[in-house]
Amino acid sequence: MRVCPTCGRIYNDAPAISRKDNKTEICPDCGTREAISSIPHKKMTPADRTKAKVYSTGNKWAIENFNKTHGLF
Repeated sequence: MRVCPTCGRIYNDAPAISRKDNKTEICPDCGTREAISSIPHKKMTPADRTKAKVYSTGNKWAIENFNKTHGLF
């Protein structure tokens, strides 16, 4: 039984290592929160959102068509 120094919650799972100092053991939930918050957030333009949606389909024709119509060869 461990107590997370970040949130104070008691947990029994394997601990995560804090990204703040790379040595403090924290609960898995706080570890996940730290990992997600460390990802740089950039506002996506409408073109970026469209590109992401097209690429996420895996449809080769759609990707090729998107690239050709947007000057990305």
